[in-house]
Amino acid sequence: KQNVDAMIADSRSRRKRWREFRGYLVETTNISFDQMLNKKGSAGQLDFDHENQTLNLIVQKDNSNEMSQTKDVKALSGGERSFTTLALLLALGESLETPFRVMDEFDVFLDPVARKIALDNMVSAAKSLEHRQFIFITPQDLSNLTTDPMLKIIRMKPPARNSTAAQQTLPFQSP
Repeated sequence: KQNVDAMIADSRSRRKRWREFRGYLVETTNISFDQMLNKKGSAGQLDFDHENQTLNLIVQKDNSNEMSQTKDVKALSGGERSFTTLALLLALGESLETPFRVMDEFDVFLDPVARKIALDNMVSAAKSLEHRQFIFITPQDLSNLTTDPMLKIIRMKPPARNSTAAQQTLPFQSP
């Protein structure tokens, strides 16, 4: 009986600490998400519903105009949606202990101003999490990116146009 009571007490204690830790993660992720959107003149909040295991984004396109708030991410333009998604991924990523982060074509719908802010956010996140490696893949020009010793840009050759080799399939044979 004593062992069972001790195990129950230990289980309750662990659940309580987990809820506190989860609350801390929600709070810090929310703050980070809002700060990233603020850099573009927007505001945002993440609504974590642990009971239903859902996450809802509340985005205010203009942080000085509450009428611009939306809970429907589909109501955002392609660029706004891309920037919001990037802000969400970076905010969540600050809490994850993964050694690699890879983002492909993150800037495809961004206008030049939003793209500059997004790149600055990403480089800043990479610098602050220096024990992790970030890989950003983009077909866009990176010549205006501020150079830094921690930053390495690998530029691939453009694809060969009008070449049949670019669109060939591998000659696999059926057994």
